[in-house]
Amino acid sequence: MAKKLRVGFVGTGGIATGAHLPGYQALDTVEIVAAADVFAPSLKNFAGLAGIAPENCFSDYREMLDKVDLDIVTVCTPNSFHCQPTLDAFAKGCHVLVEKPISISADLAREMIAAGKKAKKLLMVGQTLRFMSGSAQMKAWVDKGEVGNIYFAQAQYLRVRGVPGPNFVSKDLSQGGPVYDIGVHALDLTLWLMGFPEPVTVSAGVYKKLASKKSPLMPHAPSKYTVPEDAGFALIRFKNGATVILGASWALNLVTGAHNVIVCGDKGGCQLEPTALVRERDGVLEKVTNEIFQYPERQGHSEEIRQFIEAVLKGGPSPVPGEEALITQRILDGIYKSGEEGREVEI
Repeated sequence: MAKKLRVGFVGTGGIATGAHLPGYQALDTVEIVAAADVFAPSLKNFAGLAGIAPENCFSDYREMLDKVDLDIVTVCTPNSFHCQPTLDAFAKGCHVLVEKPISISADLAREMIAAGKKAKKLLMVGQTLRFMSGSAQMKAWVDKGEVGNIYFAQAQYLRVRGVPGPNFVSKDLSQGGPVYDIGVHALDLTLWLMGFPEPVTVSAGVYKKLASKKSPLMPHAPSKYTVPEDAGFALIRFKNGATVILGASWALNLVTGAHNVIVCGDKGGCQLEPTALVRERDGVLEKVTNEIFQYPERQGHSEEIRQFIEAVLKGGPSPVPGEEALITQRILDGIYKSGEEGREVEI
């Protein structure tokens, strides 16, 4: 039997425990052998679920990298701490799967990409929305030419009241709010469907109108809500003439929330929720919906990890390469800059 790939975790919180861990445990080609986290209760819980020996649990991930022989490092830390563990893991000769967003600035993203190239190891960014069944169907329609040249898209991930836990709302830990947390998913899927065109400008509004007030509908402490926004909206223009409208919120006075990606081309258009295609046929506008019966139903994180491990075993390419995430990060940087300065900015 072939030697299993040895996986170590940096960060053992909710996304590591609830999403990444089951994804790795479903594969017989890997074994989770080590973990590191500054929060001891989280580390202990994760180690118990993963079956990690006590001597391979660390409060400092650098000690883990020094003492444990690893093939893969999964970085599930808060956004502010994505970069350095990734650089250090590459320096130890490991492949890296890092949660989205790739980092908190385009410059740091470039460092991570360069480190992966220098180490000749794969860098994958955890853009899980790409790996859902509906997303795969949209990509198939686009790749078959059903949509044609995409010139407009709308990417939305809007919660009415959905402020997450304390790590997410701390600027020191997360830097950004819903634009970083959920907007990045809708934006990445949109750019993937469009073939990652070159962005040129962004005009954004970044707001903190509801989360700064105490409310029984949102149990967080407003004084500890230090990220820049509870909602953000942007108009993004691309070199090829295409336009994308992005919206992301944790708190917004909507009748209902919205989670959708819509792309419109010169031959047709398609959307994620509900997954459907529209195209002109014989003088009528035809709507196509594919019933997706998969058993078991595709889970985004599990499929993401399966494809990552397959890429590692086959020598690449990365299913979500750093170069694509860099384009997304440049847009995110532009959104916050535009929102802060109140003007359109170049990307």
